[in-house]
Amino acid sequence: MIKLITVSISALLSFTTTIASAKDVNYYVISKQAAPFQIENKADQHSGIVTDIVKKVFEGSSYAINYHSYPFNRMISILEDGGQPNWITYGSPSWGGVQAENLSEEPIYTVKHVLLSSKKNEFTFTDMKDMNSKIVVLLHGFDYPQLTPYIKSGDIEELRVKDYQAAFRIVKKLQGDAAFVEMDSRIKYNFSQLGLDNEQYKTQSFNKVIPDYPIYLALDPNMDKSIQSFINSRLKSMKDSGELDIIVNKYI
Repeated sequence: MIKLITVSISALLSFTTTIASAKDVNYYVISKQAAPFQIENKADQHSGIVTDIVKKVFEGSSYAINYHSYPFNRMISILEDGGQPNWITYGSPSWGGVQAENLSEEPIYTVKHVLLSSKKNEFTFTDMKDMNSKIVVLLHGFDYPQLTPYIKSGDIEELRVKDYQAAFRIVKKLQGDAAFVEMDSRIKYNFSQLGLDNEQYKTQSFNKVIPDYPIYLALDPNMDKSIQSFINSRLKSMKDSGELDIIVNKYI
């Protein structure tokens, strides 16, 4: 009799654990390079546009958010291998791969790319001919198919850097000979964080090369349908109420 009770309790605990895990969502964060979309102040302190939206989506619900933080390339490899069940990050159709396979119904932000250069010996960008023989500064891990033909042909030189501070330093040092290609929102945020004088830099639209595009929450292709429906419903409500704009304007 005792043995039967033990087995029953064990089965109950196993069932309870299964139910609990089904209520978990696994949120993947790109460490260090994704601000203002994903920001880590400490290991257990997360904020940023995408992070705050994810928090708001599940606020007051029975779902628990588990955070997983990795360098960009490592995160992509993990998600391509399946990741933890019911994972979430952010993505766009234009990015392809796992960050484009299953997206939320509502976009959460429109991305605009710019060309950042020094105001000393400044140049005006009208098309890629204006970039001939110049250095294009890019962050490690972020690739732009639109630039690949120009890099391969040797019309422009590619220089990879590990962070924004390095990118800003190179642009300032190589006056008129180098320009940093990046999202406008991320440049503004990092200027603010580093306390830099943006009057020393020139920002020009780069949408002739990299058109503006929306980003979405990227979801596990095998995500539980009830969770996915919940996310899409909450995002629509947040858009209609203006909550999405409030979160974005907090960082931009």
